[in-house]
Amino acid sequence: MPEGSDTISIVNPEIQGIRPNSPLHWGRAGNGMAWHHVIPYSLLRGVWNRLVGQHIATDLPEARVTIRQYLSLCDRGLQGIDEKLDKMRFEDEERRRAGHYRLEQLSTPEVNELQTAAVWPAWNIVGGPTGTSRRDDPEKLDLDIDRFMVGLRPPERDRMRTIEDLSTRLQAFVDSGPEPDGAALHTLSSDITLARRLSGNNLVGCDLPIPFRPEMWVQESGGLWRKRRPDE
Repeated sequence: MPEGSDTISIVNPEIQGIRPNSPLHWGRAGNGMAWHHVIPYSLLRGVWNRLVGQHIATDLPEARVTIRQYLSLCDRGLQGIDEKLDKMRFEDEERRRAGHYRLEQLSTPEVNELQTAAVWPAWNIVGGPTGTSRRDDPEKLDLDIDRFMVGLRPPERDRMRTIEDLSTRLQAFVDSGPEPDGAALHTLSSDITLARRLSGNNLVGCDLPIPFRPEMWVQESGGLWRKRRPDE
């Protein structure tokens, strides 16, 4: 940076463009396999970007509470959440220039960690054939959720019911607008608390995705796959 310049290179934690990579410690989903989102990635990204925007741009107490709850729901192992939330507010130029604020900005690895946590919660991911190998790929069919019903363990079935309800509540939050107010943030915070209570350890205690299981899938003639239906 040239001497005397007050230009600062900002690392923005909102997700724009390229989708963050899945957590490295999961490894690969398998040959010809991919990790699939149950609640769509696009919806989780929308929730995250709104939470980031309001945490940075406003002093709403609900903004910090809700983004913290969301991150804790998505990844219980995420370290230093409060410190990262403090650094996130470096994005706001007025706060940077205020003498009583002594903020450091997020590093690129910290931004990557936050973004990955926000859109790759382990409880929301299932391993299966790649989208190009699926006849029922939700992105192609414009589905609001990739619902799995067959081949699940009992705790996973309970988790899926919670995820389906949570998806509806997350969509309502996104539909409230690009700059949700305190009431919308409070509602989402309550919805997250409810999801944790109803699912218990089946949601927040999930550290790894559901791996590919042949009993969850059917390969049809032509080599394309689809999820197995309950009547099969």
